[in-house]
Amino acid sequence: MKTWFTYIAAFLFAAASAFLFADYEVVANTVSYISTYLLRIATLVTIPILVFSFTSAIASIRKDKIGSIISNSIALWSVITAILLPLVPALLFYLYPTAFPVTSSAGSSGNVVGSYVSYALYSNLNALGVSNPFNAIATASTIFLPLLIICWIFGLFLNPSSDQIRPAYAVMNSFSEVMMKIARFYTTFGYIICYFTFLNLFLSTYTEKTLIVVPSFLLKLLAITAFILLVLLPFLFSAFTKFKKNPYKVLLLSISSLFMSLSTSNTVSAIATNITTSRLSLGEQKRTAVSSTFFLTLFAKGGSAAISTFLSLTLITAMGGILDISTIIIIALASSLCSYLSFTSFGLESVIITYLTLSLLNIDLYGAESALLSILMVTNGLGAMLDSAICALGCKIVSVKTKTDIEIPYKDYV
Repeated sequence: MKTWFTYIAAFLFAAASAFLFADYEVVANTVSYISTYLLRIATLVTIPILVFSFTSAIASIRKDKIGSIISNSIALWSVITAILLPLVPALLFYLYPTAFPVTSSAGSSGNVVGSYVSYALYSNLNALGVSNPFNAIATASTIFLPLLIICWIFGLFLNPSSDQIRPAYAVMNSFSEVMMKIARFYTTFGYIICYFTFLNLFLSTYTEKTLIVVPSFLLKLLAITAFILLVLLPFLFSAFTKFKKNPYKVLLLSISSLFMSLSTSNTVSAIATNITTSRLSLGEQKRTAVSSTFFLTLFAKGGSAAISTFLSLTLITAMGGILDISTIIIIALASSLCSYLSFTSFGLESVIITYLTLSLLNIDLYGAESALLSILMVTNGLGAMLDSAICALGCKIVSVKTKTDIEIPYKDYV
């Protein structure tokens, strides 16, 4: 059974289950615990894929001297999406100004958010100077950049340019294929994770009730997400591929990645699914799919920047601020810039980008940022889903630019 069917079915079954068990607190607590545990499994699956497959991919890319094409394509796609996507909520807000709704955490101290963001930034900065690479591997669930750098360096020196290195290169490739089998298994049965994480998302939203009481706020978030996902990103993808590839086919075959990110509010959980669908359904080479997925997951955060732009604007309005068009655009561009630091804590990108944007522009909301935490699963989930779409489309662009993509028969789709 194809993954787009099983993942959509998981979403629908989770919605039905949430309707049945919405008023049972014990069910909500149990589902929350299961979801947290399953998300840890997703991270544990991702670490060996990074260590073995990414290292092998870098070695193969260097061997065939296509690194510059891949890096240029990734960089350009990341920058363009980061700049243009936040302009969508900026325009919507300008046409229909909206205030952030009152939440259960509205009166909390802003130091909670500020302290966490500072901790996340400094932890990642300190980790860049790690002296023990195996310690970085052990702590990679929260610090991906140092591990990515370490594996990138290993991959560069794994280039099979001599008889002494070729056996090591062959062994690493063999381990990489094992990781691909694990990733496929994870993708095939990932709908089970999605069921519990979607159920947790629905129950948490019902318990918090902010978005239920103020549905107009949620509807605008969904409108922003839908326009970016179904209109803007497909148009940009078509422009990058000179209108030779169908973006909606890529999005359809990547539903597993999109739904995994949406339900868990974490793009790391979708890394294995994106690599699998990119390779087995979209016809991309393993090396381009793996390398592009990891780089884009870390740095292509245009979707989170778009959601954070809307959150920043609504928070300022809720605190009595009056915004003109120039200020709105400045906030959107600041969100684009700050999105490149949001990888410091996966699952909290919308909070980090919003807080950094307000700090960069010297806007003091006197602790109103803490209101973001109450609806974090929804806002960050929508941003993560858009980021996964950027990643899936970006991987296909890289494959097209390197002229390595092939057509896969329908019967072989994952």
